[in-house]
Amino acid sequence: MTHKKRILYMSVTGVLTVLLTLSLVLLLRSDDRLERAARNADTMTINATYCNKTKTLTARQTINYRNRSMNEKSEVKFHIFANAYREDAAFPVISQYEIETAFPNGKSFGRIDVGRVYVNNSLVETIICGEDYNLLIVELDHILFPRQIVNIEINYVVYLANIAHRLGYTDRVVNLGNFYPVPVMFEDGIWMYNTYSYNGDPFFNDVHNFNVTLTKPEKYIMASSGMVIRSRVNNGMRTTLVRSFAIRDWAAVLSPYFQTVSRTTNRVTVSYYFLDDPNPNRSLDVSVRSLQTFSRLFVRYPFRQLSVVQTDFLHGGMEYGEIVFISTNITDREEIDQVIIHEIAHQWWYGIVGNDQVRTAWIDEGLAEYSTLLFFDENPEFLNKPRDAYINLFRSNLANYMSLVHGIGGEVNQNMNRKLHDFANTYEYVFMTYVRGMLLFSDLERLIGRANMITALRKFSYENMFGIARECSLIEVFERTSGLRLGLFFQAYLQGI
Repeated sequence: MTHKKRILYMSVTGVLTVLLTLSLVLLLRSDDRLERAARNADTMTINATYCNKTKTLTARQTINYRNRSMNEKSEVKFHIFANAYREDAAFPVISQYEIETAFPNGKSFGRIDVGRVYVNNSLVETIICGEDYNLLIVELDHILFPRQIVNIEINYVVYLANIAHRLGYTDRVVNLGNFYPVPVMFEDGIWMYNTYSYNGDPFFNDVHNFNVTLTKPEKYIMASSGMVIRSRVNNGMRTTLVRSFAIRDWAAVLSPYFQTVSRTTNRVTVSYYFLDDPNPNRSLDVSVRSLQTFSRLFVRYPFRQLSVVQTDFLHGGMEYGEIVFISTNITDREEIDQVIIHEIAHQWWYGIVGNDQVRTAWIDEGLAEYSTLLFFDENPEFLNKPRDAYINLFRSNLANYMSLVHGIGGEVNQNMNRKLHDFANTYEYVFMTYVRGMLLFSDLERLIGRANMITALRKFSYENMFGIARECSLIEVFERTSGLRLGLFFQAYLQGI
């Protein structure tokens, strides 16, 4: 890139920053918490082009990175999760048992190629390292002191695998989740980096603002995080600018086959993008009711839109900021409802209230499962069995799983506080985070009462809004609300006693 082009690009980036600030004033005036979070968050600007012929995403990304620690920094680290799709990945995105389901047309692989990186408009050295080439280290040309800001530009190309996963393409869709370099969390003087894991969601992010300009073939409809600011067509390619404020992950799904139904509730537009759902209005209704229910029970959903997307995806669903994936593999109506409810609950648990999904996955998964139970309490017409029977189904499934493992001479580690890689397999992960997480909170409800549970969760969500919640803060708010000491209760559950 020539110097003149670089100066022009930086000027355009500056204009976008000004527009972003103006948008904050206009769009967020009525929500002080979101406005404050957005003003304090770093801003990512991504200009990307999707080429359907080569199945690549070519991008230029900038971030105004602020040193929020008390430590001086000479480098900034980024996770590059797109490299987990390499053929020789040490920590692949799927287990060996999922290969046939994940690859619709045979094995396929992807990667990210990082090109030039600039710091404050100057070309700098970079290092790609980590246990699985999962880290991009940007060497700064000066010491970054606390509270100082540095502008980092990263140019890269993402090669997509033909895989039904968070990032990849199938014959019908292009899933764009976790494609971009994301800053590693820095806590207590330590970079909290991690490798990919096919157990759970290996992501632990702060909130960011996003300006994303995506160019793609005109025939592709885009479902994404954020509000559409403008869109135009040129030579068969559509370029769309979307903006998000204070979300943890930006994602999109592209497809020429999408149909859409939408509804606006309390100034939030809920859009359901579907491929082959026989009852899309039911899915939209569940989505809207979920948003309304959780906004009433916890804190109000602070954003202006939510995209619910039926897409080709190996697992049941996946949450991102202002967008959730719902797998086409799910065909049972009751299960579709439950997945939609669970994934929308994640807009609160890990979305609005962040947690370390790598090390304490039981927090967001357990709360999302328990929130699904609360949804059924508030909307009983969606549950075709008694409430106690629904809870007991979790108990019996856990008992059957443990009996099966013991029957073949194995042991089940019931410790819930583990890193994703420390779970023996996906089944153990699911039962220890989703199932036992749900039972933890439903048993806690029996102990302190449903009213106290809802009051505590409302306090918890408000006090930790746009922040990172820890196990200790979760326990403390239940103790404060109920007036009971609950340390031993949580310890027994979390340690598997």
